[in-house]
Amino acid sequence: MKMKLDIRNITCLVIFSAFIILVINACKRESLTISTTDDVNITGFLEKNPEKFSLFTQILERSGTKGYLAAYGKYTMFTPDNNAVNDWLKSLSKTAVDQLSAAELKDVVRFHVLPDTVATGKFTDGKLTQITLYGQYLQTGVTFKDGVSSFIINKQALITQSNVRVGNGIIHVIDHVLIPSTKTLASTIEGNTRYSIFTQALKETGFYDSLNYVQSVIPDTTRRFQTVILESDSALQAAGFNNYAALKAKLSKTGNPKSHSDSLWMYVAYHISTGASYTPDIVSSPSLSTLVPSEIVTTKLVGTKILLNDDEFNGVIEPGVEVNRTFSNVTTSNGVLHESKGFYKIKPRVPTGVFFDIGDQPELKLLAAWRAPGQTIPLLQNGKLITAGIRLDAYRSNTIGPVYAVSSTPIGASDGRSYANRDVIQFNPTTSNAARSIWMEIRTPMLVKGKYKVWICYTYNGSGPLTQVGVDVGTTQEQLLPNLVDFAQTLTSSGVPTANAALPSADGLMLTNGFKRYMATTADVNQDGVRGIQPISVNNQWSVMVGKLAGVVDIKTTDKHWVRFTTLRGNGSGIMNMDMIHFIPIDDDQNYPRFSPSGLIYKRP
Repeated sequence: MKMKLDIRNITCLVIFSAFIILVINACKRESLTISTTDDVNITGFLEKNPEKFSLFTQILERSGTKGYLAAYGKYTMFTPDNNAVNDWLKSLSKTAVDQLSAAELKDVVRFHVLPDTVATGKFTDGKLTQITLYGQYLQTGVTFKDGVSSFIINKQALITQSNVRVGNGIIHVIDHVLIPSTKTLASTIEGNTRYSIFTQALKETGFYDSLNYVQSVIPDTTRRFQTVILESDSALQAAGFNNYAALKAKLSKTGNPKSHSDSLWMYVAYHISTGASYTPDIVSSPSLSTLVPSEIVTTKLVGTKILLNDDEFNGVIEPGVEVNRTFSNVTTSNGVLHESKGFYKIKPRVPTGVFFDIGDQPELKLLAAWRAPGQTIPLLQNGKLITAGIRLDAYRSNTIGPVYAVSSTPIGASDGRSYANRDVIQFNPTTSNAARSIWMEIRTPMLVKGKYKVWICYTYNGSGPLTQVGVDVGTTQEQLLPNLVDFAQTLTSSGVPTANAALPSADGLMLTNGFKRYMATTADVNQDGVRGIQPISVNNQWSVMVGKLAGVVDIKTTDKHWVRFTTLRGNGSGIMNMDMIHFIPIDDDQNYPRFSPSGLIYKRP
């Protein structure tokens, strides 16, 4: 059936993304590609065009770099033309290239060369993936002038001629000499009067020194580049911290800001992450790791706003803070600097039960068919998933599922099964057909670090697959849970007869054997006195609505995680009907709450 979209509910993200695509495409149309013979290398091309590149050729000769740029290899050179070099010399109060040392000019060349071929088609709104030979990233973007869009490099130089193919790489001609950053993160922050409070916090916690290393002498190579997102003095003052003394009085609980257990140390560490993350890197990832062990900053793009720690936790909206784009993407010699518009710090939380209805995918909620009776939506369309909350091992043309399905049976009727909120995700995995997917992953809501029992809640299918459940598979936090989940099992596999599956007296035996009933029956009454629904009509088979314990997971980082279902047995004809996943702290009640098709929650009586 056709999927109906409510255009009014489509977010600004789609519009913003389309705009960026149009901009990039426009730039491509402005680009001029010159094809040359394979025997012309970078040096040879410059020498053949002295009217434009004689001065940069002199730079290559005096710096001793002419030889390797004439040799076989794969390079990208951003080449300033003669006008650009003349302007640069004038800014240095020089009149000729030979007035600069060979070492100085070698650094200039190294900053303009990438050790790979990178055409403009690979440019993004952010840093290039390849680092320059100088050891810093180049930042790309798009600018408009006189109705023409052009690529801009490091906010300094426009590309006037792009994608010149030569035998050993690509040349992009630019109208300014690129100037590398010489200030460290620490000195950049200290040198800006907007950040006097945070500068003092850096110094007293010891982070000033760790952000002030020159790359060549940095002892920890994992921190060659770092990212800092900090608040300005005005943002901190708006939060009630008029000066550093007020910030220290509020946050420093031990009296020693250099102690890793001190809240002021953790506050500063929470604003720093390893690697150089520009704004496109930030919005492309759901979270940023920080220097506080196991603590992350969540990220979100809403329209054109980048929000930090703007979360929904257990149904409660927690407003975040916005990144101030005007004062962000500041490149330094050892990283990148961003500013937030508001004060933010670690959110203290304790492990809390998360009862995740798999149909609650943000993208699905935008669809008119979401929880509409009898609706079925293929989640894999045209080879792409329509929700970011699900991943498959491969997007193959004849993959069956996954499918979002809503029961058409009226609530309380006796001729159908009753899922929580009436919807399930269906998947037809197989191990016998290489053209179909073997595993599916589902992204969880926010989980606070701690140990949880993981319950897979499903409706029975006689031909259902046997699966292995894993969390964060393929990462350093990978955990495979010990109990296999057989979607062909009912609650009777716990040793409880079918007729007794809905009785409270059966709860203990089922739990002992790794099963539970997660849907409320008439034996359950909620806080408003509403009873659960009657058992399913076929022989009172409440046993077909199964909660199966997959095992215990130790969540190391407060974040959203991925749960993988890997098929160990399945022929593609047996449907995996997944309703909910429960993450319940190991010492909490595992039997409650329970749920109803109408969305009601039933706590333990």
